[in-house]
Amino acid sequence: MTFQFKRHSSSGDVAEVAYELPALPAGVSGDLYRAIQRYGEAVREGPDDADEEAFLAVKAFDARNVQDVIAKLLYQLHFNHRGLDGETNTLVIIENNETATAAIEFAAVALDELYRQIPQCWESARKAYHAAVLAEKEYDDRAWSPAYHVSEAGGPPIPDAVNSEYERLQEVRTTAEDVLLTVPAPSISEWAIKYLICFDNGRECTGAVDLLCSEAKRLLGIREREQDAVDDLVLLQDVAVWQANASASVGEEA
Repeated sequence: MTFQFKRHSSSGDVAEVAYELPALPAGVSGDLYRAIQRYGEAVREGPDDADEEAFLAVKAFDARNVQDVIAKLLYQLHFNHRGLDGETNTLVIIENNETATAAIEFAAVALDELYRQIPQCWESARKAYHAAVLAEKEYDDRAWSPAYHVSEAGGPPIPDAVNSEYERLQEVRTTAEDVLLTVPAPSISEWAIKYLICFDNGRECTGAVDLLCSEAKRLLGIREREQDAVDDLVLLQDVAVWQANASASVGEEA
């Protein structure tokens, strides 16, 4: 088994045994993520029983992918064995009896299997994203845009059902997009797909710049350096190496 809960260490008197909540995997649906954030705020800030009310939204959310299932399982486990480190304001899972121990061990086994189901293969992630884009565009062309144009021309507003379905398909697409962006591209050509997703058609996903640059360097064989400034001569040497490698590859193919 590869998944393990990490023991929480703190100078505060939380419990004899406590575990950190793992970071949510990329691709968790936006509405579920926001419900989880509200739950966390309720646990930290109260009032009493506010966390129970906030958790109902997490529990009631209809999971749309395996990442959602993981998120719901993690926070169900926290709700059942909830704790809070007052010094660090960190949500923790408390293990204080045999029942909690058994539940945590079972959850670790289940989570290990679920994490394996997250798309790790570039091709499967790309296909999922492509299908989501096509589904969103088809509904836009068939239902949302016609309703929008009618509304703009003075007709009735866009029906709530049409808006809701369009928003759902948008979220499916953005979730598939988040997954694709986290899966390593096998070549610079596939990396270009990520670049176009983030910056084509006037889009500016500036938060993805560091990730894209790091991956491009890996694919091009550029050495990562600790210093911020890159020596021009070293950079020219790197370029020469790439050109030599490229020429050798072309010669081998010929």
